[in-house]
Amino acid sequence: MMLFADNPDQGRQGADKSRIVSIPFFPEIDVNDFREVMRVEANISDNRAYHAVLEAVAHINGQLKAHRLQAVADGIATLAQTAAPDDIINGESVQVHHYRRAAYCYAKALLLEKYADTEPTGKAEARGEIKQAQAEDYRREAHFAVAAIAGRHRCDSELI
Repeated sequence: MMLFADNPDQGRQGADKSRIVSIPFFPEIDVNDFREVMRVEANISDNRAYHAVLEAVAHINGQLKAHRLQAVADGIATLAQTAAPDDIINGESVQVHHYRRAAYCYAKALLLEKYADTEPTGKAEARGEIKQAQAEDYRREAHFAVAAIAGRHRCDSELI
């Protein structure tokens, strides 16, 4: 006899899927705000959106690890405090805006890549190519946001 779980969250005791809370240095990310701002399609489940944002936050935190460690060594407790006092928009540090933008864009890119429409006609392939191009655009925007946080130029290059 085989048993199947009716609840995909079974075993996850009350996991809050509406926000991503990282280490205290970085701001929390609201998954519902991500869905609204980035116009995530209704066919993408809340669980999938949550995991895309979670992966995006993990990726960004990894990219900003050296920046975070240096800031903490300098006595700075949060990302918001790394901005100049006059770099505030709507009462919030521009660094927090950049972090949120990076998280939203990386997460949207992940969703576009993983959950492209499928249908038995040739339209799905063309739509998949469009979504791949959109994903690349979102990754670029996320890269720009991370670069702004770290104080780097938008363009990275390396010798081949």
